[in-house]
Amino acid sequence: MSVTYNQDSFRKIEVISGVEIVMMSPPFSNHNDVKENIYYIFRNYLKNNVCRPYGDNRKVVLEKNSYVIPDFFVVCDKSKRKRDGIYGAPDLIVEVVSPSTEKIDRGDKRELYQRVGVKEYWIVEPDKKVIEVYLLKDGGYILDNIYRIPAECEPPEDKEKEPSEFEVNSFKGLVIQLCDVFEDVVN
Repeated sequence: MSVTYNQDSFRKIEVISGVEIVMMSPPFSNHNDVKENIYYIFRNYLKNNVCRPYGDNRKVVLEKNSYVIPDFFVVCDKSKRKRDGIYGAPDLIVEVVSPSTEKIDRGDKRELYQRVGVKEYWIVEPDKKVIEVYLLKDGGYILDNIYRIPAECEPPEDKEKEPSEFEVNSFKGLVIQLCDVFEDVVN
């Protein structure tokens, strides 16, 4: 069980239920900017905390025949951390979709994360500047909310209609500013 990279084509291979899935992400893209922004937000918040944020390129083994490389995740249980990857469900996983990954992120990965007990799952669409937050309730994901970035990152007049921030369910006190997540995203 290993992760394979092909530097020429920027291929990343994951295995879900024994099936190899090839993921591709260009080296410079809105996808990568959003992943990095999310990582730094959590890294600053979780400094000196038992919970640890991880960016891309970390293997997460969830089942016997399944490992993934999420765009971002947080693990609070130190016993899940091993030299060659994380073994067990992270507390939070974020997948930043691209045209080549959206179907898998919304389908196979969402089902896998739900099945193994990932408490909070975000699907982020960088080009639409949208974050969908799913929470695990009674063994299944429910859509908690959809957050859309306000135009020009200006706070909306009606904050109930289009909030410019939200508190992370798994980490009370961590307030995410949507403009920080989508900073430097180009149209």
